Amino acid sequence: MNERDTKASGKDRRRIQRTVRGICTVAAIAILWLGRNSHAPSTLLGLSPFIAMASLLVTRVFHVSAGIGLVIGVLVLLRPRWFCRRVCPMGHCADGFSRFGRRLGRRPAKFFPLGQWILWLTLGGALFGWPLLLWLDPLAIFSGAFTTLTAGSVPGAWLAILPALVVLILSLAWPYIWCAKLCPLGAFQDVLSHLLRGGRRLLGRSKSTDTPPGASLPVARRAVLGAVVGTVSVSALRLTGTSTARPLRPPGAADEPEFLGLCVRCGNCVRACPTRIIKPDLSGHGLTSLMSPVLSFAGGYCREDCVACTRVCPSDALRPLALGKKPGIQIGRPAVDMDICLLGADRECAECRRWCPYGAIRYVFSESEYCLVPQIDVAKCNGCGACEKACPTRQKKAIVVAPLPAR
Repeated sequence: MNERDTKASGKDRRRIQRTVRGICTVAAIAILWLGRNSHAPSTLLGLSPFIAMASLLVTRVFHVSAGIGLVIGVLVLLRPRWFCRRVCPMGHCADGFSRFGRRLGRRPAKFFPLGQWILWLTLGGALFGWPLLLWLDPLAIFSGAFTTLTAGSVPGAWLAILPALVVLILSLAWPYIWCAKLCPLGAFQDVLSHLLRGGRRLLGRSKSTDTPPGASLPVARRAVLGAVVGTVSVSALRLTGTSTARPLRPPGAADEPEFLGLCVRCGNCVRACPTRIIKPDLSGHGLTSLMSPVLSFAGGYCREDCVACTRVCPSDALRPLALGKKPGIQIGRPAVDMDICLLGADRECAECRRWCPYGAIRYVFSESEYCLVPQIDVAKCNGCGACEKACPTRQKKAIVVAPLPAR
């Protein structure tokens, strides 16, 4: 084959590769758009071996949702960076901006591969229950950008698109910086490939001494340092606390510190909720909670026939929940303010009892209030918010679901 044929063959391969990546990006958008009101959004983030591994380290339990990601991890062992070069929609978009940056005369940045440190810090933290930077997974960033399309009139929902915009702007300013230097999923694939080659050398199947691009320290040393830094960071965050007020989380949420680490801010639960009560947190509960899902019962309640949010969570921040077990979980606990309640003003009202789907509210006569007061059976109530939604008081609700105390 002469030089001209070689160049033509190379162009054909690049054209095919770009076509495949374009198809995968369109498919990812279609999955997110068509699945915005169903269980389909979890399919996309389930492809990430980075999310699957972090979830496995935190929960110590293998869930089916992590199975696809682990299979992808096996595939990239055999074909280094296969997922980046063929499938990843965020990488495809970043490469497009990188090519445009090159045309503008921008040059790739030269600095150490930060993505590998993000990887080890996150997995190190995951060993102790808090994968600090899991939300930097490119599939989570790509999926999170779609929250702006489905959050309706929620103030500040546009913040969900900021991580994707940052990736694209960085790629324009310093071409290929995201995939080559920053992406933790890409770094994870490099590490897997490096480990495979190291295993082959140990078995005498290969004498190659090649290392992944940018690898200046042995994998084991980075892993140890990442675990140490992750442990110290997790300990510091837990000692300082994350917020003075614990927010209301969707059903099946892990304990608060663990939840904050596992949640990748992908927006899957926001899109899947049929009553639109799941909203992105706009820093009302501290910086570490920013864009994580919180509940608002202003427009609806957590329906007794729905566990959609627990089925679309890719990282087990919301644990899978069987519909039959939903009455037994605790989202929050209602509290009644008799200074606002209509019964306290000698007016008739039975809305909270009428709309409670679990029959957890009854009215008893109070000697201190000298009127009927709502009494909540905590054994039956799971904090679904139906009473709060139904309460007819206007400026402030007389019955409000409060978060459970931190465990």
